[in-house]
Amino acid sequence: MIAATPQATAQRHPQAAIWTFVALTFGWTWGLWAAVSLIGPSAPRLSGALFLASAFGPGVAAFVTVLGFHGKAGFAHWLRRCLRWRLGWRWYALAVLAAPLAMGTALGLNAISGGTTPPMPVQCPILIIIAQFAVITVFGGPLGEEFGWRGYALPALSDLLGWRWAAILIGAVWGLWHLPLFWMPGTAQAELPMGLFLASTVALSVVFARLSVNTQFSVLPAILLHGVINWSSMVLPVMPAGGDTQPYSIVMGLVMLLAVAVMLKPGPHPAAAGNPP
Repeated sequence: MIAATPQATAQRHPQAAIWTFVALTFGWTWGLWAAVSLIGPSAPRLSGALFLASAFGPGVAAFVTVLGFHGKAGFAHWLRRCLRWRLGWRWYALAVLAAPLAMGTALGLNAISGGTTPPMPVQCPILIIIAQFAVITVFGGPLGEEFGWRGYALPALSDLLGWRWAAILIGAVWGLWHLPLFWMPGTAQAELPMGLFLASTVALSVVFARLSVNTQFSVLPAILLHGVINWSSMVLPVMPAGGDTQPYSIVMGLVMLLAVAVMLKPGPHPAAAGNPP
């Protein structure tokens, strides 16, 4: 009997490749977070380096899974699709403007409803603030995550479930992936309401999915959107401060409304976009 190749296994049982991706994603990230917790402040440089590396779990898992199950040719095909950049300017504009508009609207609604406007969290020259965007995008999660969540998992699951159900499932897994951060002091999640954050990852996943489907699963708009979200939340005072979660709750409410809108909007229907040949 001739043993089945990984490529044949992926084609006949795509769930095997998806489960491999999930196991590698959680194993990499949660393993490094466990190491960070054990090391603690005794070795701050090592701890910081491991924490930065932990954000690359989904991307590393996607690279290993695609290469292992689809070979070099399949990996090259997948990477070309992920890095497709000729998409139309409106998708890049949407990725750049959506988060600041939502957060600005939330701050306005918060003020109108009688809430207090927190001080700006960042007090730096504008050039430094702009430079922080590049650092956040590369090391703060977007680059390390999006090759996995939107580059691999979304198209692969869309082939099986359709992009809407795929987005919901990925959003739930994405939220669970962040779970240990709620018990790690100094992280953004440690200051957030857990239930609202987990619900928001599902809503955000739907928004990301619609953007990704409309751009034929290029990861570039998703990386840009993710980076702008993380950067804007540091520049604009929407994150909980002093126990006041109202601005954050309004932002997440707007995201959930947007998610419902894009779920109800008909189309598109991507065909066989998930697994490389």
